[in-house]
Amino acid sequence: MRPWRWAAASLFLAGCAHPGPAPRAQTADRVVDVGDAQMHAVLRPGRSEVVILLEAGATLDAGSWSKVIAAIEGRTDATIIAYDRAGMGRSTPLATPYAIADEVMRLHRLLDQLAQKRKLVLVGHSYGGFLIQAYANLYPAEVAGMVYVDANTVEGIGGIAGAQKLIESILASDAAGKAGFNDKRLAHAYVDTVHAMAALPPPCGIPIAVVTQGDEAGGTDPAALRQWRKGHAALAARWGAPLRYAPGSGHFIPEDRPDLVADAILWTVGEAGKRKHAPLPSFPPAESSCEK
Repeated sequence: MRPWRWAAASLFLAGCAHPGPAPRAQTADRVVDVGDAQMHAVLRPGRSEVVILLEAGATLDAGSWSKVIAAIEGRTDATIIAYDRAGMGRSTPLATPYAIADEVMRLHRLLDQLAQKRKLVLVGHSYGGFLIQAYANLYPAEVAGMVYVDANTVEGIGGIAGAQKLIESILASDAAGKAGFNDKRLAHAYVDTVHAMAALPPPCGIPIAVVTQGDEAGGTDPAALRQWRKGHAALAARWGAPLRYAPGSGHFIPEDRPDLVADAILWTVGEAGKRKHAPLPSFPPAESSCEK
């Protein structure tokens, strides 16, 4: 595969002084039985009712959030959780066919086991954007806010045709023995996943932040990048929110600009905290605006 094509594949899938947060309890490094897998999670307990759940991109694990965690843990009382999906990091692999609904329900069981289903602020990087959106659709009563970080969107991928083209290129590269995509279950099911996400629109009625990469995406096909950003612009426009750019960053914003990701998370946590008796999120069609 040409270098720019592999880069494109990686893009889509992968004032006044005031008291600071109270000291945290000791970080818990846990491996939890969720029924069909043993899943590894890193839990930094907080004192507020908010739980920040960090969802990594495809083929990545909890470690991809280390710089973001370092940037936020001294600035919030929220509990912070990063975890490894089945087959990634220290979580056990699965031999069953992949389905995004199963992935989300597995996360739900993990949070049950950790006793951490409270007021969730979901943060999704790359493929993690699909996962947090699916979670909000399946469990809307648990979700208080969302942060999309250079996230997959149906529009940004180029719909079903774009998903098919992307996965064909990844599988062809793997078959040729080139640098591979290490989550074959997810890759083989990706077109079905995009089909599923087309029926699971982004929520309205909760605070949302959308972060997109800067202009420094060397090696990425310019047309693919324009389409990718078009999906992010549509997400932000749905809520009438600004699109947050990450200057100096390519696709891996949590690594390149953890400060900007931290700011987006903390803004969302703050907005969620203002909504004590807010109604549940609503899910009008994706082409509709949340603005009344």
